[in-house]
Amino acid sequence: MTGFFLAWAAGQGIIFYRWGKLGAPPTPGVLALATGLFAGLSVVGDVYRPARPVVTAFAWAVDLAILMQVLGTAPAGTTGWPPDPMSDTSVFPGASAAASAAAPAASSSSSSSSSVPVVAPNQLAG
Repeated sequence: MTGFFLAWAAGQGIIFYRWGKLGAPPTPGVLALATGLFAGLSVVGDVYRPARPVVTAFAWAVDLAILMQVLGTAPAGTTGWPPDPMSDTSVFPGASAAASAAAPAASSSSSSSSSVPVVAPNQLAG
């Protein structure tokens, strides 16, 4: 099963190479799909031992077929990487609470009922 493991590792390497050419990390779904295919082949080779050479040869054939597709053309596709910067900062924890608590505190400075200081994100020292 060493040859089969090497075929799986080569397949994962091809996936990383393709996504690296796209300039993005591979998605977990792509890695899981390829691993699921090789895991299914491994189960077949484990249950029916005479099929191990055939399963290993098929795994290498799959790698070769995918490699021929990857090396022949420039990769195309939308990766969504890097993600767009967030424009709505109200989704950060405490951002809406800091904004709503700062407005009443500015208008009435005599009320000191809250003991928790409210710090706006732009006031944090880093």
